[in-house]
Amino acid sequence: MAAKNLTPQQGLGSLGLLILLCSAVLGKSQMCEVETGQTNIILDIEESRESFIGQPTNPPELPIFGDPETEIALNLVFPKGQPTFQLNGKKLQLLQPLDRDEENLSHIVFQVSCTIRSTNKKRNIPIIVRVSDINDNAPRFMNTPYEVTVPESTPVGTTIFRNIQALDKDAGVNGLVEYFIVEGNANATDEQKFTEDGFGHFSISFPHQGQVTVAKTLDYEKIHRYYLTIVASDRARNVSDRLSSTTTLTVNIADSNDLDPTFIYSGCVSLDGACINPEYTASVPAGSLLGVLTVLPERIQAVDLDTIGSPIRYSFASGMPGNYADYFQIDESTGVLKQTKAIDTSTAKKYDIIVKAEEVAPGIRRFTTAKLAIAVKPVDANPPVIASSSTEGYVDENSAVGTRVLDASGNPISFRTTDADLSDSDPKPDYIYELTTPSFNVTQDGILVVNEDNLDRDPPAPGRFKFQVVAREPRTNAASAPLSLTVHLRDVNDNAPKLAMVAPISITAGDQSESRLVTQVVAHDNDEGPNAVTTYSIYHVSNNGIQKFTIDQQTGEIRTQGRLLAGEQYSITVQATDIGGLSSQAIVEVSVTPGPNTKPPRFQKPIYEVQVSEGAEINSTVTVVHADDPENDEVVYSIISGNDLRQFAVGQESGVIIVIRKLDRESLTRYQLIVKAEDSGGLSSSATVNIKVTDINDKNPEFEASTLPYVFQVDEGKAQASVGVVHATDADEGINAEITYSIPTDIPFTINATSGEILTSKELDYETLNEYKFVVTAKDGAPDARLGTASVTVMVLDLPDEVPKFSDARIDVHIPENEENFLVATVQAFDPDSMPEITYVLRKGNAELFRVSPATGEVRTIKGLDYETQKQHQLTIGTIENDGNGPGDTVQLVVDVEDRNDLPPRFITVPDPVTVNDDQGIGTIIATLPAIDGDGTSPGNVVRYEIVGRGKAPKYFQVDPDTGAVRIRDELRKEEDTEYQVDIRAYDLGEPQLSSVAPLRVDVHHLMANGNAEIKMDNKLESGMMMSSESIGLAFSDDSYTTSVPESTEANSTLKLIQIVNSKQSDGPPAFKCEFVSGNEEGIFNLSFADHGCSLQLVKPLDFENQTSYTLQLRLTSHRYFVNPLKDTTTVEIIVQDENDNAPEFEFNRIRGQHDTFYTVVTEDMDVDTAILQVRATDRDSGKFGTVRYTLFDEDENRVNMPTSFFIMSEETGTLRTARHFKNENDFPMTFLVEARDSDAQEQGSHRTRARIVVNKLTDINRMALSFANAAPSDLRSYHTEVEELLDKKTGLVSGIERMSSQKYLAHNGSVIENPSSTDIWFYLIDPKTEQLLSRMDNVVETTLLEPAKRSELNFALPLATADNISIPIERKEHVHKAKVDLAIDNEVFPFTLIAISLVILVLGTIGIIYICISWSKYKNFKERMRQYSSTNPTRYDPVIVNPQASSASETIANMKEYETQMLAMAVPPDVDDDLQLDFSAKNHAFSLDNVSYITHKENTNGGGQSSPSHSDATTATIATLRRHKNLNNANMNNNLAINNRQNTFNRTLEINTRNNANPLGSPPNGALSGTLTLGRIKHQNSNHYQNGVYNIDPTGPNNLVMAKNNAYSTMGRRGNTFGDVGILNGNADLMNSTLGRNGQLNNRLYGGEVPITNPLFQRSSSDHNHLSSTNENVSFGKRDYGQIGFSYLNDLDRSEVETTTEL
Repeated sequence: MAAKNLTPQQGLGSLGLLILLCSAVLGKSQMCEVETGQTNIILDIEESRESFIGQPTNPPELPIFGDPETEIALNLVFPKGQPTFQLNGKKLQLLQPLDRDEENLSHIVFQVSCTIRSTNKKRNIPIIVRVSDINDNAPRFMNTPYEVTVPESTPVGTTIFRNIQALDKDAGVNGLVEYFIVEGNANATDEQKFTEDGFGHFSISFPHQGQVTVAKTLDYEKIHRYYLTIVASDRARNVSDRLSSTTTLTVNIADSNDLDPTFIYSGCVSLDGACINPEYTASVPAGSLLGVLTVLPERIQAVDLDTIGSPIRYSFASGMPGNYADYFQIDESTGVLKQTKAIDTSTAKKYDIIVKAEEVAPGIRRFTTAKLAIAVKPVDANPPVIASSSTEGYVDENSAVGTRVLDASGNPISFRTTDADLSDSDPKPDYIYELTTPSFNVTQDGILVVNEDNLDRDPPAPGRFKFQVVAREPRTNAASAPLSLTVHLRDVNDNAPKLAMVAPISITAGDQSESRLVTQVVAHDNDEGPNAVTTYSIYHVSNNGIQKFTIDQQTGEIRTQGRLLAGEQYSITVQATDIGGLSSQAIVEVSVTPGPNTKPPRFQKPIYEVQVSEGAEINSTVTVVHADDPENDEVVYSIISGNDLRQFAVGQESGVIIVIRKLDRESLTRYQLIVKAEDSGGLSSSATVNIKVTDINDKNPEFEASTLPYVFQVDEGKAQASVGVVHATDADEGINAEITYSIPTDIPFTINATSGEILTSKELDYETLNEYKFVVTAKDGAPDARLGTASVTVMVLDLPDEVPKFSDARIDVHIPENEENFLVATVQAFDPDSMPEITYVLRKGNAELFRVSPATGEVRTIKGLDYETQKQHQLTIGTIENDGNGPGDTVQLVVDVEDRNDLPPRFITVPDPVTVNDDQGIGTIIATLPAIDGDGTSPGNVVRYEIVGRGKAPKYFQVDPDTGAVRIRDELRKEEDTEYQVDIRAYDLGEPQLSSVAPLRVDVHHLMANGNAEIKMDNKLESGMMMSSESIGLAFSDDSYTTSVPESTEANSTLKLIQIVNSKQSDGPPAFKCEFVSGNEEGIFNLSFADHGCSLQLVKPLDFENQTSYTLQLRLTSHRYFVNPLKDTTTVEIIVQDENDNAPEFEFNRIRGQHDTFYTVVTEDMDVDTAILQVRATDRDSGKFGTVRYTLFDEDENRVNMPTSFFIMSEETGTLRTARHFKNENDFPMTFLVEARDSDAQEQGSHRTRARIVVNKLTDINRMALSFANAAPSDLRSYHTEVEELLDKKTGLVSGIERMSSQKYLAHNGSVIENPSSTDIWFYLIDPKTEQLLSRMDNVVETTLLEPAKRSELNFALPLATADNISIPIERKEHVHKAKVDLAIDNEVFPFTLIAISLVILVLGTIGIIYICISWSKYKNFKERMRQYSSTNPTRYDPVIVNPQASSASETIANMKEYETQMLAMAVPPDVDDDLQLDFSAKNHAFSLDNVSYITHKENTNGGGQSSPSHSDATTATIATLRRHKNLNNANMNNNLAINNRQNTFNRTLEINTRNNANPLGSPPNGALSGTLTLGRIKHQNSNHYQNGVYNIDPTGPNNLVMAKNNAYSTMGRRGNTFGDVGILNGNADLMNSTLGRNGQLNNRLYGGEVPITNPLFQRSSSDHNHLSSTNENVSFGKRDYGQIGFSYLNDLDRSEVETTTEL
């Protein structure tokens, strides 16, 4: 009742309150619920780019009801492993970067724990984060390198290579690869003429396949090898994000039989190796059968130009006359031409035959032909005639067989045979030469040679041979008349001289003073001439008598030369030797018999040397001589010579020599006495006694009388000045003649005691004393010294010690200009010295205009002065003797220049021609010609004007005398003249008057002078048309012209014809003229008249490198016709085209080059591919002409170990790098060449320049260090070149810097101390003469750098530092100290030690075994746990490929994906949000089925706990495009799914009862289909369940399966009907090829018809129910051998029992 009384407003309020209460209750009940209504949360996130972790998820927040700050509490739960995310509110933030590709990470599964703060209820919500791929991996080529060989005959379009494969780790389109060919360069290691880039010759028609096909015809003879640059690129949607890789495919071209064979012989005209129109000739004599014929120019031979080298078969193709085959034949294999039958000239005189050469090869037999002309010669009627170059021959005896016989002139004797039957064109037969002696023979070349060994000239042999020679023709056996010859054998030294036996000889004893003949030996030599000349010598003498006999070398006479004693016997071996060294010996026996007194006395010494003092007493003994007589006779001594002064006497019996008179050494210092000793028989001998008289001090020192008295002069004011030298001599000798000089000590002089030089001891003053006299004393060196004196006079000379002074400080003068050698003034200075010395000099002023006389002080002009240039000159004059600047030291001369009228007026500009109309009025100014005068003063610079014209010009024109304006003086129509020459004279008013004239050409245009023109003008006016001002008169056809000219264009060439409009043909002089206005200042171009235009010509050569373009301004003028002023100028642009006219030039900078050589070094430990030098060459040309490429060459191509094999050079940059190690290489310096070639290294038209490269090996002995104590290495890096230049300048050598490092030095304890604030610059030196490195010990280095004096001069100064020393560089090295330890082994302790070690090993081994056992037990338990999730026999499925067609909208969504799905190894790219990827592999640490709480409402009735329906350690299960249909009505169970053109990788229909408890992942309440099945485990608790799976295979997929009917392939077909009333199973089953078929029936329920099983691999019998399953939770298959069906890779898969089948 109350409700009925409610107003509408109250009713609405109650309804709103009710809604709020419901919302509050419902809101609290939805806390921790997923906003989408699902039981799990699916998010997407991109993988990380490198280390970035800030990417957001999609959606950015977790869709969970409740405020995480006030209503709920959220925590992430990672059951196993490290956390990947952290929560920030409801946002997930990464903790570490994600790499989807390397970690195979497609998704991350974990849980979020949600707690309602008000009720403290807790709920775990599964979260699946799908990781999407980004394109961060480039494709990588597999199985490289790629190479293939194809025949050159391969047709265009043929696929030649299919094995190009590149893999991309990315997924989806980012992992799809396309291939294409790009342009590249041919491999530089092969010959350039046989290799080429394959771009354009080959193509890849289908980029996704990468199959290479032929695009152009191949030719092996031109190109042997192609290099294809293959690019593999992924297919990222954004083209700019695509990544690519490059590889090279080498295509080798195999030769095919595509070229004809060709005949070859020397001298033929060839094209591409083939002879053009080959021709052969041969001849046969009439009536004769020759057999094999000689063919000219060479034998018939053909070759196959292909490298296949097919055999050639020869035959006759045709010939004239037609009976040629009756007489001739050709060998099929060799091409040898044979005559088979004799021919008569009556039959034919010539045969012309076509020879065919054909390849013997399968298929097409290629052939070629040649002409063969065989001439038939007439019968032989004349015998051959033989002639020789000489009939007298010479040859050495014993010459070897084949030695040529020479004539008297030394030329070989040759034979020539002629036959009158043969003409000059006939081939000459090979004649046989027959000789009447076997000792000689004639070669095939007709040369006479020796035919026997050991021809002997020596008697009794005759020494010469006479014989005859006959020439015989082998074909006809015709012989020539015999020719007689004589051969003389020349002697050869082949016989030794023979000595005759000599009878024993006796000779009396004698002295050595007489030479007696013993005997004469004679030898005989069978040779003649010089070979028979014999030389005799004594080979040996017994009893040491070799010194007692001599032999004459020519005569053989043996003589005595020593003392022979009675009873002695000698055996003399005499040798006779000829000129060739051949010899023989004979023995001469000599016996010595007694004789008369023949032995004179002998002195003990032949010469006696004695000394005697000149003060010796009378009868004092000098010496004693003694002689012995061999016969013991008495000896008598006597002086026979040298005692003319009777100073000595000798005792006759004693031999004592005494002094008998006083001696004087100064009179005679030496005596030579000859003393004779004589025996009683009158025999004597003599001895020499040399007596030297020794000195005593008996003479005084004496000064030279010619120099006495001494008078010297010396300048005043000089201390230690040389005054003069005194000299005294002493007749004594030794110390008695050593003289010492002295002077008084009270005078201002000193004297050198040894040399006698007198010096001033202080400065002398002329004014104080001008003369000194003193005595100098000379004393000898004897103990009782003797003295000598002399007087000396020294004159002191006065010096000029006063400087000149000027009395005037300034002089002013006035001189006229233009006066040369004009006396300006004369200056004078005063010198107070007695001998004044004044030399005048110009200190300041223009030395080019003035000069000063050094002696007189006259100042004159050198050339005329110019008032207009400078009006006043100031000169400062001084003296050389006085360099001061004070008063009186200089005088200032001021020169004022007086002006003179010396410059005529000059017109400012050259007047241009003026054109005026004849209707101009009188007084009209037509031009103004201003002129100026350069003089400085009036009236010389006042200009006036007047007309000095020619002809009628003064009548019609006048000039203003003050301004130079030219006016019309009279009417111009009075005259018909069109041109006037008006000469304007400008003159000044100076004295003398000067002037200049400027010509002005005035062209008069008579407006009505042409009647025809007037009529035409009237006609145009009457017709109402007005002509444009631009079309009246002469004019250029265009305002500008442009032309391009090669820089090699020759002079006088026409560059451009410039058209002149309205011009007319003129027979007379040109009616118009073109002139240069600007741009031709250098006179490079010229303009000349041409018909209807002007011709622009080149006068001087062009050079692109100096100037690339010219802009010429032209002007058109005419004296006869009107020139349109609007079109009388034009511009011509000349563009110079560059040509390759400059060769590259190497830049030899100071660092590594000198003259034409680059220097560099390598070290022993240098790595391969180390850059050691960069050469650079520049080319002044531009573009391609200036592109330089570099190549290495060896200087000696025949060298075994080429220097270039050690190095490689970059063709583009010129960088030289090492290619080998140098540890064992010592052949330095290595010298080779580098060539720079322009035009981008193209052969045609390129220029080449070469330079030398010298490489030395740097060792420690070559290193030196330049020390900078005040600068760190970083401060000196930029002064690398300056330091090298300083070293070069200092040493004159080539230097190089190896490094710059901190300064190091050794401490006292030997350690290395490093100073980072100082620098050591390591450098080396190269001698440019030897081009070798110099060591520190080299003399050049020592003398130029390391000597102490040179070190003190060291001044290598840089802006920041100064070098202070050169030293040996020190390298800090880590020393390894090795210590030796001596172990003293105790024999008693050692056994116990071994036992202890054994026990330790035993204990450790036992522990290890126990550990292994425990680990194995744990491993087995783990395997058992894994088996509870696995089937007994795991199954692998073949690849499932998706058909690209779709039949419904839902399937179109799936079609947007590109699948490569493999059962149990799926990889589905998450390109659309409806996709789900789960990685169950063992390497996916972020997800494991052991870590996931399965999403279900109830436990599995068949097992306890949350057990996984499947588990895999090695595979990835990917579920994609899974469609789910839920029917709530059990009565409608039909689901008819078409099979054709399906793209669903895994389609499944789920039919669930109304309780909606069989599938916890059911559709939302609104009944909409869910786009994604995240992870479902279907639990079957009732019998109302039906499953149907259909799989379609795309025949274009990666497994290349054979296309089947309707493009439908089923990898897996399954039929299942569980407690269902009616099941419609796999419609259109007849169109399906089932790889795997399964029929299952449970509880005897009816199921549909079977799917045909076409793959025997998985065939099962209908009675085999062990593999039937209603829930598909335990489906397994046994291992199979898949080799029989061609899938060998299936056998390689790891099929452990742990693997299971995951089905959703």
